[in-house]
Amino acid sequence: MQTAEECRKLASDYRRTAEENGVSPRKANLLRNIANSLSGLASQFELLTAVAAEESRDTTRGK
Repeated sequence: MQTAEECRKLASDYRRTAEENGVSPRKANLLRNIANSLSGLASQFELLTAVAAEESRDTTRGK
């Protein structure tokens, strides 16, 4: 499973590739879309981590 940090790194790499000379507009658009999806996935991983930590705290407190 990817981590949020890994997803953000991949997103950055895809954005950088999209800006390279010689990349067709169509391919650049796809690369940017993938980068946006990876950024969204990173945010979801961060939320999941926060929820898991919160639920773990609640469980240890007896809630």
